[in-house]
Amino acid sequence: MVDSIHLQDIEDWDLWTRKPEYHWVFNKLEIALACGHRAGPCPALPSVAGYYCVRPIYNLYGMGLHAEKVWLETDDNAEVMNKTHPGSFWCEWFDGAHYSIDYEWNNGWRVLHASQGYNDDEDLSHFYKWQRIDPPDIDLPAWLNRLKNNQVLNIEFKDNKIIEIHLRLGNLAGDWAGVEHAKELIPVWQNTSDSMWEQYREGGYKFISKPIDAADGFHNNPRLGFMYK
Repeated sequence: MVDSIHLQDIEDWDLWTRKPEYHWVFNKLEIALACGHRAGPCPALPSVAGYYCVRPIYNLYGMGLHAEKVWLETDDNAEVMNKTHPGSFWCEWFDGAHYSIDYEWNNGWRVLHASQGYNDDEDLSHFYKWQRIDPPDIDLPAWLNRLKNNQVLNIEFKDNKIIEIHLRLGNLAGDWAGVEHAKELIPVWQNTSDSMWEQYREGGYKFISKPIDAADGFHNNPRLGFMYK
């Protein structure tokens, strides 16, 4: 069973300090390369033209800050300078469902909670819905067993492709904490209209306050919490 410390709302920057042996997990470029994804640091260019997700190599603030879908060519072009910045990297763009899955180590990684998020390709930071789902059938790479002494993980996927790994529970100690048995979460943002609030309430949703903390200063439309049912 997951012990109480793993059910606490702990941030990635705290885990960086507490778990120096796992610093490599925070390097999203290295994780992408370990997964076999086509990826590289900016301003290096890919060998295949196409859409890529450009974002910071390290982002301990979370919330998908500065993540953007960008078309990159294989030789110098304006986009690599206009849409990238020092400390960012590109990774091939994956279509498909976005999953957030909590795992516990028990002679292998066992799913504790799975959810599916919905957002728009034009805004990767603001999700408009999360649904609790039955865990999808995803085979994890064997090298994740190096993290078994951490006891828990939260892994984010696009379809079956790993895009982020967290040394904490992202659902049960994050967005879903206190509403673990809810079927659906609707993020409420600062610009959510009064009419939308009323529509949710009339639809049987309740509100739980879960404001964005450290990432607040980087958002022009911060999250206030969730409507859930």
